Amino acid sequence: MTSEPRNPFRRDMYDSLESFADHVSELLGCPITLEDPHHRVLVYSSHDEETDMVRISTIISRRVPEKVINRFWKDGVIPQLLQSKKPIRIKGKKEIGLGNRVAVSIWRGDEVIGYIWAIEMGTPLTEEKMGFLENAASVARHLLSRFATSKTPTLQDNQEFFWRMLTGYVKEADVDEKLKEMGKPSLACFTVMIFPFSKMITKEIEKHILYLLKVSQDVKIFFSTIEDNELVILATPLEDKGNSIACFKKFICSFQQNLEERFSIKEVNGTFGGIYKQYRDVPKSFREARTVLEVREKFPQEAGAFYHYQELGIYQFLDILLEKRRQDGSENIAIRNLKEYDKTHNTELLATLEVYLDESESIQKTAARLHIHPNTLAYRLKRMVEIMEVDLSIPSQKFMIYLDLKLMHWQKE
Repeated sequence: MTSEPRNPFRRDMYDSLESFADHVSELLGCPITLEDPHHRVLVYSSHDEETDMVRISTIISRRVPEKVINRFWKDGVIPQLLQSKKPIRIKGKKEIGLGNRVAVSIWRGDEVIGYIWAIEMGTPLTEEKMGFLENAASVARHLLSRFATSKTPTLQDNQEFFWRMLTGYVKEADVDEKLKEMGKPSLACFTVMIFPFSKMITKEIEKHILYLLKVSQDVKIFFSTIEDNELVILATPLEDKGNSIACFKKFICSFQQNLEERFSIKEVNGTFGGIYKQYRDVPKSFREARTVLEVREKFPQEAGAFYHYQELGIYQFLDILLEKRRQDGSENIAIRNLKEYDKTHNTELLATLEVYLDESESIQKTAARLHIHPNTLAYRLKRMVEIMEVDLSIPSQKFMIYLDLKLMHWQKE
């Protein structure tokens, strides 16, 4: 008969959170940190062996560094902690000074009220010790009710809440409560914006960014966060005049201009997702803003000037179309024939065709962009039609070729 795993914890064993943390640390043989839901340090063990820079910074500032929290959200660590009651392993990340860790969420009902973090000191925790950590989280739930004190929300807490919004881990009522706590009104409409910087955003640059966001005359910023070289914000128009798209575009242009003129920060080309009224659509707007960045990177010539998701047109659906092509295992025969001809005869008919369609079939614009004579272009077009056996005057055939040309670029790494 198999016996139940040993549980070394009892609620009445501890007279403080400190004594609890030290006991957990002693059992696991590694440093322990107990945090609240906003990753503020409640208590840490007195275990004084070697540790990593993230733990040192956390203890000094009494909160996990913002760049680490953002990285955990981006890598899916915190979303996993918000779903599981089991301990999870987190692989170290040398670039941010993070060693290997094991973390477990502390649950009260269906709500996470804190976390226990254990740093693996060289040797990974055994299955028995992973079980101890799970038991510790169960006891910690009661200890937090007895010993933990509430703290005033900070800017970092608001950034943490924003990440929850971006990843869909808040309810509509949670957002209303947070806005009330911040002294801000409910949002009539909003969008998520992303500003990619050419290099890592330093503390000095962050000060400039926060200043510009605060004095903006075009939009009101409700939430913002910075992750490595990206600024992400949740914005709403200052006045609802039915022209939100124009308002958001104006803000992006003025923000970029002010960064360059005042602080010599260049090439910060922002994007924004769809404009919505329901808080549950924040993750969707975030994904859409990200898609605009991806399309601009893949198609700088055609999409370099795009700001928002609606401007993408057919580019919105390239992921879906590419997946269908992969499932069907089919290819565009006309394009295949043109590629083979180019390879055999050392020509550039396929590239010429794409530019021609990009330029709305304008002979003059296409010739100018390719730096060839219009007569040369006319000859190439005639040859293309013969090779492809496609009538470009038929919209359905022309449109499918155009889509498949774009898919060729979209699937390239």
